[in-house]
Amino acid sequence: MFALIKRNLILYFRNHSGVVFSLMGAMISFILYLIFLKNSIQANWKDIQGGTLLLDQWLIGGTLVITGITTTLAGLTQVVSDRESDVYKDLLQTDIGNVRLTFSYLASASLIGLLMQGTMFTIMSAYFSVKDGLSLSSEQIASVLLLMVLNAILSTAINAIIINFVKRMSSLTSLSAIVGTGAGFLVGGLIPVGSLPDFAQTLIKITPGSYVAALNRQILMQEQLATTFGTNTVMRVKFEKFLGARIAWDELLTQRETLNIVIIIMSMTVLLALVPQLLASRKRKKLIA
Repeated sequence: MFALIKRNLILYFRNHSGVVFSLMGAMISFILYLIFLKNSIQANWKDIQGGTLLLDQWLIGGTLVITGITTTLAGLTQVVSDRESDVYKDLLQTDIGNVRLTFSYLASASLIGLLMQGTMFTIMSAYFSVKDGLSLSSEQIASVLLLMVLNAILSTAINAIIINFVKRMSSLTSLSAIVGTGAGFLVGGLIPVGSLPDFAQTLIKITPGSYVAALNRQILMQEQLATTFGTNTVMRVKFEKFLGARIAWDELLTQRETLNIVIIIMSMTVLLALVPQLLASRKRKKLIA
């Protein structure tokens, strides 16, 4: 199984253009922010102390989730390629079995998502450190790294479920373009959630990645929010809701509640990705027997 994970990683990183395109959604979000969105949003925040740093942290939180979504989907491209070329059937003829074969794809895609999130995090943190004086503590970095792991696993599992319905590489190319374009909006990574219409806000609330983005933002923005708003809890809560740093249903979710939702959804999607393969493996064993 480890040999297959290594093989999938090599095939992904050997395709340099594929690596670049898998990061395109995140890079577009980052570049659009620098060129267009930053100044337009800042124009409304002239009286907010540390508004620039808050915006930088807000963008990093959302862009990391976009990176996880698009790169894990690209990492799972090998599943469709192997099926189309019948390599998948050849692999099943070995003693690896459906479950371990599927797990190898999921593991390699998750590692890809984690590595590429780390790359984007390094790029954005370095840029904003030089440009705006952004400084992150070791605790913040460690917490964000843990969320990168959760995001990589969650994104991989969701994409794996979607991949099951894709039979051709041509179809996957179209799907990747749609995901790369839509991910930024669905996790509230391009425009503050509070500025969107109610329908769009509802879409964001039912998108699992938006909860990871909210956790990222809470961790990254926590210290600056405390400095900016001090004891003015009412204004801070309104600001967090507007930016999507906290998801609002009947009331704003706490950090613990948001994390619990992410873990529950992640567990469910991983099971949904693996259970069909487990059933197929048992059916195959019965036929062989």
